[in-house]
Amino acid sequence: MVIKKLTPKEFEEWLDNIFKGDPAESRAFCERTMNPNYLRFQAGGGRTDFETAVEKVTHFRTICKKWVAPVIFLVQEENKIAAQLKVEMIIGDGPEKKMELMFMGTRDDQGRFENVWELSADFEEAAQ
Repeated sequence: MVIKKLTPKEFEEWLDNIFKGDPAESRAFCERTMNPNYLRFQAGGGRTDFETAVEKVTHFRTICKKWVAPVIFLVQEENKIAAQLKVEMIIGDGPEKKMELMFMGTRDDQGRFENVWELSADFEEAAQ
């Protein structure tokens, strides 16, 4: 089965919906877009399985005050996808953060994310 490629806008919308939306609908969102065997690894440590993803999506949707993450770069080959994003976010009462996010993942035959790897780093704009 050929997996439909995501446009940069569709990928951005998927990621946005992790942080924005009704917390009560988090499980339904995860079931629609993530494989039950979902596994996310974060560079430098951290592992998220499907149930933990549901908890995190609920948490983020509850406390996220700002999330802007335009896609800078997106490439896909068969079920593999890689993306680069610049993120501006405010979580809870924390300060606004600017980060660069590198994302790589695989999707199952239904187009749901299955294995994901992420690397994020604080982003500092060059002084002009």
